[in-house]
Amino acid sequence: MSDWSRKPISRSARDRWKKPGGRRGPARIWLGGVLLLGALGAAFHGVGAAARPDRLASAGAQSEVADLTRQVADLKGKLTVNQLKLDRLGEVTQYSSAYRVPADVARLIYDVSLAEGIHPSLGFQLVKVESGFRAHARSATGALGYTQVLLSTARGERPGITEAELLRPETNLHVGFRILKNLLGQFENDLELALKAYTLGPTGAVATLADTTAQDGQAYARAVMRGLRKLNKGQGSGS
Repeated sequence: MSDWSRKPISRSARDRWKKPGGRRGPARIWLGGVLLLGALGAAFHGVGAAARPDRLASAGAQSEVADLTRQVADLKGKLTVNQLKLDRLGEVTQYSSAYRVPADVARLIYDVSLAEGIHPSLGFQLVKVESGFRAHARSATGALGYTQVLLSTARGERPGITEAELLRPETNLHVGFRILKNLLGQFENDLELALKAYTLGPTGAVATLADTTAQDGQAYARAVMRGLRKLNKGQGSGS
């Protein structure tokens, strides 16, 4: 063994390892590094933990706002539907009173008129003039029901329809109003001409188209239209 390895360490050298201002041993340097890294890790963890609730709160608020928005839209939709129902009820009540017919009859005529694309006032007036609101009315020529449609004419709209089917109030209204709607399209929305064609039937409609001054059906057309004008002016029930 060399003399160097047996040489004792001087007091001054040992003091340098112990003094706060002196050089520190490897163990203390390692421990200090561990503590520093731990502190930094805790700090970063604290920052992340502090930021995470904000993000979660923001996402929760957005979800709540979206949910409230959906609720408001649903409520508006329900209010609109309820308003339409109230409007319908009010109009049906007015027609029921004006024509002195039961509410269920007025409701049926009103709904089918809209379904077939004609104004309810025209639908009511047509039924009044044609059948006097008698669901099973039958003319001498064989016209049937509320709208007084011949079975042969009805089969032009609904092939194979039977007499019993045509006498059903709802079916009769659908068929009659659809025929009138088609005639309005054929005669470019000339109501008087369409009404003449309606009462004359398919054969008479051709003649009416060729001669708009034809007298056949004129009284009938004017009776329907006169009632419409009275209704529009609020002068009564169209009687």
